[in-house]
Amino acid sequence: MSYVFFDLEWNQGYPRSEAEKIDEIIQIGAYRLHDWQDSGDAFSAWVKPGIHKKLHHQVKKLVPLEQADFKHAKPFRRVAGEFFRWCGQDARFFTWGTCDARVLDTNLCWYGMEEYLDLEIYDLQRAFDLLVLETVNQTSLEAAVTALGLDAELPYHDAGNDARYTALIGRELVRRFGRLPGEEELDRLEAQLREQLRLQAMEAADRDIHTLLEVEHPVMARKCGAFASEAEGLKSRSARIYHCPSCDNLLCGGNWYQVGIHYVSRSRCAEHGRYFGVMSFHEERFERVQGTLRVYPEDLLPDDLFRLCRQGGKRIEVNQMPRKRHRSGSGRFKGFRRKKAAGEGKNVRQ
Repeated sequence: MSYVFFDLEWNQGYPRSEAEKIDEIIQIGAYRLHDWQDSGDAFSAWVKPGIHKKLHHQVKKLVPLEQADFKHAKPFRRVAGEFFRWCGQDARFFTWGTCDARVLDTNLCWYGMEEYLDLEIYDLQRAFDLLVLETVNQTSLEAAVTALGLDAELPYHDAGNDARYTALIGRELVRRFGRLPGEEELDRLEAQLREQLRLQAMEAADRDIHTLLEVEHPVMARKCGAFASEAEGLKSRSARIYHCPSCDNLLCGGNWYQVGIHYVSRSRCAEHGRYFGVMSFHEERFERVQGTLRVYPEDLLPDDLFRLCRQGGKRIEVNQMPRKRHRSGSGRFKGFRRKKAAGEGKNVRQ
């Protein structure tokens, strides 16, 4: 078995048609190890553009090449065929992230090379994030090389060089942890980490919200009726609709996030920025609850705190705008209206 670490550089179009929405591969680079102690060998080839005739301006910023550099490049079919023959029959594939695998599949389908679509590709970025940094964020290749203390003599954003760096990271992870975890183990590690981060965010948000309520004075506070349940109170107009404290604009809070015994939502005034509502409930008589809404500006309840509420709190969906109640046509007025319509009232227009 050989371990093939590959990287792709691709060009994008200025979408005016379905074809120009495709990310077209312009370079395939790979580094192959026959075992984890092997020095390895490399593959790198430029691909002659067949979809996008010009380099996108964003691609030019990352990849140091010009249109003339593709003059002697080979078509995708030929380069891809050479690449897979170089990999061999028993290759195990690795990439940094999931984007390269997606772009490769798209190009293989476009050029009718579906026989290579069944590749099992290991996401080394995910393994690094979970094992080394213990994070669910996606670390860049350059940051991972620096974090592991690996030599970084070659320039980045070259498919051949980036593939070599990916191979060095894979070798280092095996050296440190003995092996690379499988997909099921990565799923379990990620689930454990996400739950740990959620609990930490919940604890921090709950502590900061309590401090906020004790220390800072809200720019607006009001009682919000008596409700049969907290869920009913959170969906009410009195809890979600209020005037901007700096002007007369009506604001509507979004979804609530439960943090301990409090609920937090966010609204925005076009003139005065964001405001945050903090809803609390206490029991009333007759098995009902009464709510208290406190509104704070973003300088008192910053986005970082709201981000903790979103990460650690329980999300409560209230996407639909609460409707204002209207009088129905039933009741004691119904007969009066019927009489007026029939001409029996005193004020009916002729």
